[in-house]
Amino acid sequence: MPLLLGACGRAPDGIVELAVDDPHARWFHGEFVQMVPPVHMPSPRAHRDEVEVWLHTDAIDLVEGGTDTARLRFVGATVADRIEWTGEGDARRIVDVRGTELGADGSCAHHVLRPVDETPEAALFGLAWPCDEPTAQAWVDDHMRERLAAMPPFVRMPDERRAQALDGFVQRNDCDGCHIEGRADADRIGAYGAVSRGTDASGFFAPQSVLRDEMPLEAYGAFDRNTTDPSISVRCAVGEPTLEEARPGVHRWRCADRQVPRARVDWAVLARTDRARLDQICEARRHLVDALGDAAGAFERALDPCA
Repeated sequence: MPLLLGACGRAPDGIVELAVDDPHARWFHGEFVQMVPPVHMPSPRAHRDEVEVWLHTDAIDLVEGGTDTARLRFVGATVADRIEWTGEGDARRIVDVRGTELGADGSCAHHVLRPVDETPEAALFGLAWPCDEPTAQAWVDDHMRERLAAMPPFVRMPDERRAQALDGFVQRNDCDGCHIEGRADADRIGAYGAVSRGTDASGFFAPQSVLRDEMPLEAYGAFDRNTTDPSISVRCAVGEPTLEEARPGVHRWRCADRQVPRARVDWAVLARTDRARLDQICEARRHLVDALGDAAGAFERALDPCA
């Protein structure tokens, strides 16, 4: 039966309602592995990564990238979810999930999930829609916007602030526009928008980042945790990086002429200063290397820091 949801009218083909009654059971006590890259991603908080990527995959192949590194291509059943958190201690809770599911048959669907309330144990609701289908994307954006407007925290906001927040939700929902397959690293800030890292052959950012010792720093987000991590060094293609105060208490690495700074991990320092993070990186790398099977030779040194 086709979906018929609210004022948005009948849903285009391929849109599916989703419900996750127990988020912790789905991601954190099953087959999913957190993709922890050696270089920190931007975070809403200075002391903790509040955005996580969790992945489960059966099989990965490689696509040669010419002069660039070999790129991952997910050929088995794969689910990748970007999970955003807020709050502290027992009040910490999921506020947003964006993800993509790839089938071994070549199918592709994006999905978005939001909590039904503001409690830490809240279930999630949302929609899935086919990749590269603008009509389905637009319908999902309109439907989710309509439903979220009547829910906290949006319902508590003044009208103008609510409209801005919902616009931001829709903008972040543009999976196809951001996750271009096989995109190279940006060498100038803003060349591809907010994200400077390149993508793998399936359009994902995080898994390829896990296997890299060096990668571009991102210019978005409230805090760059690499500025306070002793295991991270930063360089510019030309000249020396400078650590600038973007606003009171918030620092950013900068290079001249809008070059993108590049950060690199020192494994020996990381082993001394944050063994738990090193173990997380190694768990993610093992998950990817195992899924690569016979193709794992392209990343034969990836597990060296994990010995």
